[in-house]
Amino acid sequence: MIAIWYLLKCPKGNEKDCIERCQKLAEAESLQEIVCFQYQRMMRYGGRWHMERRALLPGHIFLSGAEKMVLKNRDREDLSLSPCEIPYLKMLCSDDGLIDMSRGIIRNGTAVVTEGPLKGREQLIKRIDRHKRTAKINVPLEGKNVEVTVGLEIYRKEA
Repeated sequence: MIAIWYLLKCPKGNEKDCIERCQKLAEAESLQEIVCFQYQRMMRYGGRWHMERRALLPGHIFLSGAEKMVLKNRDREDLSLSPCEIPYLKMLCSDDGLIDMSRGIIRNGTAVVTEGPLKGREQLIKRIDRHKRTAKINVPLEGKNVEVTVGLEIYRKEA
């Protein structure tokens, strides 16, 4: 049985509510998976660095089901469901939809990722912010490239 992937657009910041609603409908709608992709990032507050989780694509949830789905949307007009390809982000994520923090170095002006999901995928990196410990990468979504932020710590720079 081949899973069909769908992209559910919902209001930004209401992803948890939408996931809960989808979980209630999961059995009736033959849902196999409900994924709201997140990424880890480091934030400094209180004099220390803390690991945080953030939504990777605010307002977007991915669903997979065995057959054509029709979410019952009687009470909410602000949700839209459309078929899509298997999310490219699935390659970068662990099982729970989280893109872990990557670490790397800059060697001769080029990023080399030494650990994490971006290891071996340095060509995806478009821009690095060393102060925020993040990187911008392009991922395909709905037939176009969308720039998203992921965690990347550059711990050394070599000449």
